Amino acid sequence: MRSLLLVMLAACTDHGQSPGMADASLRDGTLPSDILDPCPGGMHLTGELIDWDSPIGGFMGVFEAKLFAPGNPTPILSTPPNGRMDTCVATANPLRFDVDAPTDYLDGTMVIQPEALTSLRPISFRSIKMARASSFFAERGLTFNPNRAQVVVFLAGDRAQIGLDRPHDTTQAGNDDGSPGTFVWTVGDGGRYVLFPNVDTAQATGMISGPMPAITVPLAPGKLTLVAVSFVFI
Repeated sequence: MRSLLLVMLAACTDHGQSPGMADASLRDGTLPSDILDPCPGGMHLTGELIDWDSPIGGFMGVFEAKLFAPGNPTPILSTPPNGRMDTCVATANPLRFDVDAPTDYLDGTMVIQPEALTSLRPISFRSIKMARASSFFAERGLTFNPNRAQVVVFLAGDRAQIGLDRPHDTTQAGNDDGSPGTFVWTVGDGGRYVLFPNVDTAQATGMISGPMPAITVPLAPGKLTLVAVSFVFI
């Protein structure tokens, strides 16, 4: 018991608290504030950026993708080899980040509803390379247009039909709940992921709507717009 107490004290001290503060937390049964709220005054951005064809249970992270707050030349993070995103960011609704993707992955933008950060599924964005975009679209009976925007929505909560108010090609739904370890795309607008391919960019923004509050997203030629939303049916 004494050894356990010493380990707990050391853990609390590692979080920047004095032994006296840690001792008080142990006595009253509370956890240190930096564990309860790792980003006081801000929001905790967590999730992953993985390759388009990343398999279930053996994912392939996108390494060295840089995220920037709009207008800020200093990245808030650069993804490690597993594609993990884990940092504190300023509060906003929605969160928005510019994405400087590595190698020939498509650059673009992330737009995240705050509810998606604490929903049923951790945020998992999929990024795609130019060559793979061409072959993937061909597999789906589509033709990739590098002069249009590609919008991919991740539904962190329940799944339902969602829509985008700008012209686009046939919507595709991606799901990971079929055969064990498989990820399957089908025609449709209700999946864990929803791809709106070849979105018209005559206007700089579009509106995604569904059971959740509508969200405005940027649209730019040749760019990938990654969006995370959440809603839960009761």
